[in-house]
Amino acid sequence: MSRRKTIAAAAAVLFAGVLAWDIHYVIDESEQGVLTNFGRIVPPVKGPGLHFKLPTPISMVYKIDRRVRPLTGLKQEFITEDQKNVLVDGYLLWRVANPVRFVEAIRTEANAVKRLSDLYRSSVGIVVSNKSRDAFVSLGLAHEDMAKIAGEILDQIKSVAASDYGIDVLRAGLVEYTLPAENRPSVIKRMISERARIAARYRSEGEERAIGIEAFAINEHQKIMAAAHAEATAILGRAEADALKTLSAAYRQDPAFYKFIRALDSYDSIIDKNTTLILPADNELFKYLDGRTVPTPGQPPGPAKAQE
Repeated sequence: MSRRKTIAAAAAVLFAGVLAWDIHYVIDESEQGVLTNFGRIVPPVKGPGLHFKLPTPISMVYKIDRRVRPLTGLKQEFITEDQKNVLVDGYLLWRVANPVRFVEAIRTEANAVKRLSDLYRSSVGIVVSNKSRDAFVSLGLAHEDMAKIAGEILDQIKSVAASDYGIDVLRAGLVEYTLPAENRPSVIKRMISERARIAARYRSEGEERAIGIEAFAINEHQKIMAAAHAEATAILGRAEADALKTLSAAYRQDPAFYKFIRALDSYDSIIDKNTTLILPADNELFKYLDGRTVPTPGQPPGPAKAQE
């Protein structure tokens, strides 16, 4: 009999211990708690600390992580507006903003991940289906702004996640936008061909501009040379006029001596050490070679004494 009492007492103590353990719970600093009684949510949301509840299964506590969490591995194949297949991989950053709504709608983080994954893929499918493949995998130089595309995806996800699940989606983005493996060779060939065409166009435009620049430079060179030639001609004309004035003044001052100097200049131009002249005695060029008619500056010409 005492043994039964002992077992009963032990069972009672164990039950009391389990009950005591079950009726209290601790919410961590990174969490929020939502308490339910018979499946109905009992407000308010519980903050960090020690709390008490009714025994399970009467009361249940859902601990909601309130930190920002990433959601990755969202790769899926989509069809673009021009009916081309593409592979899109992206990510989400999310956190629980309304714990009560979160527990009402999906309760667990695993359900949240599944709902957000579906929501992301459907939103990306809508965005991608409204654009051509070349808008992303561009064969030319123009392409879509990926930040703008990410903004369009976020706009479609954010409001639905907040109203239906109590989740605040902070960011949605594209990690990779590429082609299925079987389509890549043909598209790469097209891209190479398109780049070659663009390069040829740029070279043609560059050559055309080079010809225009060269023609402009030649025209400017001709203008500068013509102006320089005109200026040089004017300067030369003024110089010749000044020289003629100087020669005229010198001739008027002493014509005989001027003729003598001019004759010496002529001798210097036509006679060197290897020159032999055969001239008649009355030749004008022979006039000053005998030394008898050498004029003196400032005196009239006359016979001069021969120099030995």
